Amino acid sequence: MFAFITYKLLNNMKKMYFIKGVLLAFLAFQFFSCENEPLTGEFIQEEQNNANEGQFIAQIEGQEFIANSVTATLYTTDNKLIISGLKPGGEEITLKVDNPEVGSFNLSHGGANNNGGYYFDGSTNLSPYVSADSLGGYGLMNITALDASALTITGTFSFVGSREKVDGDGNPILDGNGDPVIEDIAISNGAFNAIPYIVDDTNGGGGGGTGDPNNEFFAKVEGVDFVADSIYVSEPMVGDVHMIKIEAKSNTGELIRIDIPRSLGIGTFNMVNISDGTKLIALYNAGNGAENLTSNPGMITISEFDLELGILKAAFSFTGNDPLSQVPDTVEVTEGSFTVYFEGVPGANNAFTANVDGASYTPDEIVITTSIVNQYPRITISTTIGDQRMELTFPATVTIGTFDMGTEVIDGDEIVAYYTPQVGTSITYVSSPGSLVITNYDIPSGLIEGTFNFTGRDGSGQDPSIYQITGGEFLIVLP
Repeated sequence: MFAFITYKLLNNMKKMYFIKGVLLAFLAFQFFSCENEPLTGEFIQEEQNNANEGQFIAQIEGQEFIANSVTATLYTTDNKLIISGLKPGGEEITLKVDNPEVGSFNLSHGGANNNGGYYFDGSTNLSPYVSADSLGGYGLMNITALDASALTITGTFSFVGSREKVDGDGNPILDGNGDPVIEDIAISNGAFNAIPYIVDDTNGGGGGGTGDPNNEFFAKVEGVDFVADSIYVSEPMVGDVHMIKIEAKSNTGELIRIDIPRSLGIGTFNMVNISDGTKLIALYNAGNGAENLTSNPGMITISEFDLELGILKAAFSFTGNDPLSQVPDTVEVTEGSFTVYFEGVPGANNAFTANVDGASYTPDEIVITTSIVNQYPRITISTTIGDQRMELTFPATVTIGTFDMGTEVIDGDEIVAYYTPQVGTSITYVSSPGSLVITNYDIPSGLIEGTFNFTGRDGSGQDPSIYQITGGEFLIVLP
């Protein structure tokens, strides 16, 4: 996967106390310029830190937010610090600050100030609430301790984030004047206490990287050949998600970057224009302090993705523009293609096969997702071939052994399979009965192997149709 006061309090917001500065996040765009702007006396610095050691907390519109996992990275190449607190289901707060040190930082992103705060609510609206000045967002952060020996950081933060409101299809909702409707959210009482951070001197590479001389990368930018002087491939972990990050740079300072979830697989996929670091996204930067322009729209066709051998081959194109709509620049990146190499994982290629009423079912798309239901972490394997879809979902707490399937997920520890003969036309048939056998579960690598069989029936009992799914086998690597 980038970077991404006269301050006026909104009439519908409570007055908030902010602390200067912050840490943006592994947003689709990464910030290249930076500013550490001292604040005047307009804000009251809030020193109280109620987080326990190692904890990241906040109040979101008064509701408690306690992160299940926290990541913090200090990028020494451009001296920026990024902190992310994540919860199951996609809820996340991300902060970034340039030139981090003990002190206060302005969080209101805009102009020369690249610091910012972002909140992802885990809904179908993939765009975060951003403390962007242009959208009416603002905020402050205070770093109270930055221990270079113990590699820990402590501080507090608050911000108001804004974003465009969208409908169920992801289209912007407009007001009577035809302007986008902006929605706001208040993040207050934020604190992190002795959070461990790592030092990265690879300009965001993370997870180890490679400049393999066999890497190939080509594209046209506004019809002109983009000649890559260097191609760098890394495998960062963002939260619990494995990513493949490709950065191609020209000798004139141009950059094309593509972030790809390691679980994506072979096929054609649409890119997003704002990411929390775990989404498929592309970015172009012209260099010399230019703004990052992210994919909107963008598309990639992956023809080879061998996780075992570490080979990724794809073609891509995208229109790049400013995701925060602060600059009017637009760039067309076309005829993109690359073949890159990364560190493979033995046995890591996702595989899934079965028979439906004796006919072979070998999907052309396999997507692995995780979720939480009533405190149970769950794994779902979603597959499609043509108009057919088959899903298998089970708790991550399963062990090697044989388990019976049920018909629905209620408590969170059930095992259920689904089969849809024709997506959009037919109903979905559920396992009644069914059996799952876990034959291998390597927790450190996230590799799971198993077999399954089930009878697909209408859960309501109205449709008498029955589908027999037999000979099911799978091998997956958790994202």
